Amino acid sequence: MTDVAEIVAAVRSDVRAKLLDLLDEVAGRKVLLFDSSIMRPLDLVVSLGDLKDHGVQQWYKLENQPVTTDCAQMIFLVRSERVDLVDMIAKQIHADEREAKDRLYLVVLIPEKTEHCKQRLAEHNVKANVRITGCAIHHFPSDKDVLSMETPRMFQRLHCENDVSGPYYAALGIMSLQEKFGTIATVHAIGYAGKIVVDTIQRLRKEQNAGQSKKKGDSTNQQPGVPPVAPMMNGAAAMRRKEENVASGNPALSVNTEAAEKEKGAISEMVIIDRRVDLFSVLCSQFTYQALIDFAYGIQNNSIDVSSAAWYKGKERNSSAASGGASGATVRFSEDALFQEIRDLRIDKLGPLLQEKARAIQQTYSEKDNVKSASEMMEYIPKFKNAQSAHPLLEVYINLAHDLNEKIQSEEYRQLLKLEDEITAQSGSSSNTLDFVQAMMDDQKPFHEALRLLCLHSLVNNGIKKQQLESLKTAFKQSYGFEHTLTLENMEGAGLLRQQGPGKSGWGSIKRQFNLFVEDGTDQDVSYAYSGYAPLSVRLVQMTRSQPKGWIAVKDALSLLHGPAQELQQPAVREQDPRKPQLVLVCFLGGVTYGEIAALRRLAQLEEGRRRFLIVTSEYINPKKLFESMRCEAVLNLPPLDATKTAASGEARRGFG
Repeated sequence: MTDVAEIVAAVRSDVRAKLLDLLDEVAGRKVLLFDSSIMRPLDLVVSLGDLKDHGVQQWYKLENQPVTTDCAQMIFLVRSERVDLVDMIAKQIHADEREAKDRLYLVVLIPEKTEHCKQRLAEHNVKANVRITGCAIHHFPSDKDVLSMETPRMFQRLHCENDVSGPYYAALGIMSLQEKFGTIATVHAIGYAGKIVVDTIQRLRKEQNAGQSKKKGDSTNQQPGVPPVAPMMNGAAAMRRKEENVASGNPALSVNTEAAEKEKGAISEMVIIDRRVDLFSVLCSQFTYQALIDFAYGIQNNSIDVSSAAWYKGKERNSSAASGGASGATVRFSEDALFQEIRDLRIDKLGPLLQEKARAIQQTYSEKDNVKSASEMMEYIPKFKNAQSAHPLLEVYINLAHDLNEKIQSEEYRQLLKLEDEITAQSGSSSNTLDFVQAMMDDQKPFHEALRLLCLHSLVNNGIKKQQLESLKTAFKQSYGFEHTLTLENMEGAGLLRQQGPGKSGWGSIKRQFNLFVEDGTDQDVSYAYSGYAPLSVRLVQMTRSQPKGWIAVKDALSLLHGPAQELQQPAVREQDPRKPQLVLVCFLGGVTYGEIAALRRLAQLEEGRRRFLIVTSEYINPKKLFESMRCEAVLNLPPLDATKTAASGEARRGFG
């Protein structure tokens, strides 16, 4: 049976092989220009040493300013939906042409080549100078049980701009996983984005079946309905994986990767959730260690920058005074076993465990005085090295925990938490709540903090009365700038903020039907991650098993949520053994919070291992990222219209017809 970690390892190996094979297609020295949205995720798959070994001499983030290099070959690695970056590619090529530099250009679009990008290049008259290709990379492994598409702003693009490319590429990614690990027999989907993904998967299956029916005498054993997007098992990519895994001293991984590629039906069930269905879980406060680190510092690709933290500045001064230098301010979590042990703990449970770890390290140091013989020294040295390597990170985790605890114990945070509780319980006065939010705006608190409570109030109460809403919008623009006019428009388009309409709020029924609030706050429930609130998204996943007939048994409850809910069966290669643990893919379209991830991991424990969860997400999200995505800075940065051309255009439109 394929495990979650084995699937993630197989995906990582596949992405790595595709990237390195791509670099090898361009022989010799080359320079690499990255789309900024995939630059950091690639660090989790390939190292700088890998790039150098495959001929990359220089690498840069693709920006509006052309780079200068003497390399004769240039590779651009960009996302298919980032059509705006094509203009930067054209600018780079034109800059080289002005300097009479003769280069070979390769534009690699992830995950596929699109006509839109080709046309955009043609408009800049550079189509003939470049070779355009696609690279079917759909997911970046960001944890042992998480695959991220790393497509920011999917939620905003879909629900504000009606851009369906995000769900379409999510469907391609799911089809790619099905090609590797077999058809997923049971599919649950909810929300507009979920419907697009399911419809796309079904259409691709029909197209593939139609294509296969035309083939005669084909002896391949490919699963019906799956597009051939993965590399051949005996191709260059697969051979590279085998060689690298054996060379790294981990031949078991090579065996597991082959097993993962060959085994069909590894994933038995899939739940697809549109972020708009559950905005509550983004706006409500989370209390796990990792979620609070994201709240305070903002986690980017499993790392944070602590240079602004007071405890780090003090440590930096002492370090500089002692050694004349400074250590890095970036803390990386991806490979650390201790962090994986503590990340999903509630902050109030963390202190005793960290103290215990600190005492264990001190105990190891003190054992040095009791070492008498050479054999005892041989046994002690590995323990000492482990303690010595763990000590700096443990110190960082203790400082982070202390800093986070101070933040959540502050009077300001407690006041915000009390207001949040009143909103979700619908116990406080609506006018008092909105007055408090307006006071936050007047004091120019961070804009995402004011919007979090405002939007939570709007969602819970079926909107805000027209007069109050207009007053709040005016106050917001006066405090944070006129450019947020578009931010507010986007928020209304996405359903985050709206004018109160007729009818009662459905929040009370949603809370009751899905049991969203657990009074005792027990650790034996998924609500532990939010200190009493059970994420709606995780309850939806839980109900696929806890209800005798799955979602069919709770149709009335699902009708309270935004967007259609559907359940379908796909023809599986073989039947699942109900006695064995089932692997469930949970796909978040529009982002997932660290609190939801912790709750899903806890759900797997509560179900006693009967189900294990592989999480696929478009990105990691928190309130700040959500509201930043609502901004329209690109529109505001456009050059002003030529007044004479505008007037001429207006004259041409006058008259009949």
